[in-house]
Amino acid sequence: MTNIKVEVYPALEGDCFLICIGDRKKTNILVDGGFASTYHNYLKPRLLEMAENGEELSLVIVTHVDADHIEGIIELFKENGTAENPLIIPIKEVWHNSYRHLNFLKQKSVEELDVKEESILSGIISKSYVEPSKSRNNPNKGVSARDGSTLAALLYKGKYSWNNAFNGAAVNLNERNFISLTSEISLNLLSPDSNKLKRLEKFWLTELRKSKYDFKLNDNILFDDAYEFYLLSQKDEQQVNESKNISYQKEKTSLNSVLNKKMIYDNSVVNGSSISFILEYKDYKLLFLADSHPDIVRENIQGLVDTQGYIPFFDVIKVAHHGSHRNTSTELLSLIDSSVYLFSTNGKKNNHPNNETIARIISRKGTERRLIFNYFIENELLANEDLKKEYRFIVEFSDEFEIKVIEI
Repeated sequence: MTNIKVEVYPALEGDCFLICIGDRKKTNILVDGGFASTYHNYLKPRLLEMAENGEELSLVIVTHVDADHIEGIIELFKENGTAENPLIIPIKEVWHNSYRHLNFLKQKSVEELDVKEESILSGIISKSYVEPSKSRNNPNKGVSARDGSTLAALLYKGKYSWNNAFNGAAVNLNERNFISLTSEISLNLLSPDSNKLKRLEKFWLTELRKSKYDFKLNDNILFDDAYEFYLLSQKDEQQVNESKNISYQKEKTSLNSVLNKKMIYDNSVVNGSSISFILEYKDYKLLFLADSHPDIVRENIQGLVDTQGYIPFFDVIKVAHHGSHRNTSTELLSLIDSSVYLFSTNGKKNNHPNNETIARIISRKGTERRLIFNYFIENELLANEDLKKEYRFIVEFSDEFEIKVIEI
């Protein structure tokens, strides 16, 4: 009998996973929503089917504010209405770190915003623009921030249970790192911690102070929209530079030459705020890494090993940041392993998955591994039959219209 199903949705270069646990009384966890097209073409029909069968989403985890993770979630909450009267599917709990959860609000001003400050926030909202995803039947025709909705606004309006497991505060492992969803299902947080969230706070505050040094911080709803739209409009410069230089990925190369490339670590403050976690059910362990940084993941798993004698071998590892070479280090891979590595990307942007990440995963001997992709990926290392035999790995591709299901 299948205990766990992981449904991997076609999300272009993004993430969207539905984890279904149990048999009769199912616990369903949605991790990110990809783009709007992911929701409308694939996720929405599945959620309607689940609702007809009397199921609910026990937890929706929005790992961080990036269009390829949050856009489909925004579409879901636009259409779902309120928590009390859901139009698509009942949703019990949402984890999402927004403006309200940043620590500097503990020292927020009791003064009202002045006219200039309101104008600055309105300006951030009006000039932000999120490029819509391009896919068949795409409902997005180009949505400016002024015309759009933020997830924060939708959660407030719909009166959803929001970060309730953290008493309404930030999802932060320094405040609480172990959460029991049921008597058999738990989540162990690996990211973010207070330091990663403080970097995000500083990033946002720096933007505000470009326009006015003594900007007052309070509960005005303009902050929520401005903060979310600002993050969505940001470009990862490291990633942009990678995209401009894609020729190296297509060159004929050896495994050793790829492994000898120097690692450049992800320094994106937005990716660093990602919610990453270990999900445990009975004897099963699944590692979901979002776009998280490898240093914090390694540190916290090593802490489990040192304090609990934890065995860091997982039934599934969702590879961080769509296989970017900046988020999967040899140090992390020296600690963790799995028989199943899951990549979520169509390979069309940002050189994802990078050769370096693939090489670091497959070059270790001792375990037979499945590398699962939710699209077909053209890659020399993955196609090398000699490497497959020597390092004992197999590759599974999906097509762009298929919901890949992994049964555990």
